[in-house]
Amino acid sequence: MAALAQPVARSESGWIIGRRIDLSLVIGSGLAGYVYLALYAAFHLPASFLWWFWSLGFDGTHIFGTASRTFFDREARGRHSVLLFGSLLFFFSLGPVMVLAGGKGYLALLIGVWAYYHVVRQHYGFMVLYKVKNRDLRPIDNTLDRIFLGVMMVFPPFWRFFILHPNELGLPFSLARYETGAWVVVGVTLAVYVARQIVRLAAGEPVDRPKYLLLAAVIPLHWLTFALVSWQAATPIVTIVHNLQYHAIIWFHNRNRYRDAESASRNGLIPSAVSKHLLAYAVIGLVFSAAYRIPGAHLQTVSDLAFGFFCGFGMTHYYLDSRIWRVRHDPGLREALQLA
Repeated sequence: MAALAQPVARSESGWIIGRRIDLSLVIGSGLAGYVYLALYAAFHLPASFLWWFWSLGFDGTHIFGTASRTFFDREARGRHSVLLFGSLLFFFSLGPVMVLAGGKGYLALLIGVWAYYHVVRQHYGFMVLYKVKNRDLRPIDNTLDRIFLGVMMVFPPFWRFFILHPNELGLPFSLARYETGAWVVVGVTLAVYVARQIVRLAAGEPVDRPKYLLLAAVIPLHWLTFALVSWQAATPIVTIVHNLQYHAIIWFHNRNRYRDAESASRNGLIPSAVSKHLLAYAVIGLVFSAAYRIPGAHLQTVSDLAFGFFCGFGMTHYYLDSRIWRVRHDPGLREALQLA
């Protein structure tokens, strides 16, 4: 973490932020997932303890990371008021409406599927950034990278919840008859991807090492996690990796976007404060996380409507996150991520 506190200079060639931070928090964040998996599966720490430590310390704070560059940013509120407040109103209403309509189970399934898709999309986003940084942009490789990551990340939960143990999600059906076909898809995808990498290596093409390290960090973790544990334990295991990656990129973004002297007057006190001091970012993020996660956890146990309402935090985050990181369409974002 000490490396994060250093002034942000131009990122090293081939890395998104810099070699040390990328290897420790973007790629190396996979180690946190393995630690969580070991604590639960091998050392039998209570899932409730692991869940609370992750929820308060990492997951709630990464939602603050999104808020720091959207709702707390005066300039962003002015430029994107319809997007920000429209999504806030829609998603904080959607949960209670679904509960009142008798769809609490469908709401929980929506949150679970969307949350996992959100994690996969972030890994895809980091992979693309590495491809851009390393000029690894041939159309055939763009297609194969996207298919390989998608198949390898989607298959493990599909195999567990829709083929082996649909009862764990309360599903009244099984797709076991498609198991052989699913394994064929995985096998063909792996064979084609490996063959393409061999062809590239034989042709002497540059090796995009950060991309391969990222794939090696996240894909085996997801396969091992869903082979060993159900969704209750899998959620913090795979998401803590996502959280650490997100904190690294949001800190890099904020340090670059809000570092000038006029930031406080232009963007507001919170973006300016959390971009200058790592401790301020951590403390304000923890306060934000505790302010809604602690009462939310209690209220959701006594009220289905409260459950629906607090789902709004996650859904708003998932949706906004899909809109605010579009590098191709945002010159300011490209500059903040040093991709201009």
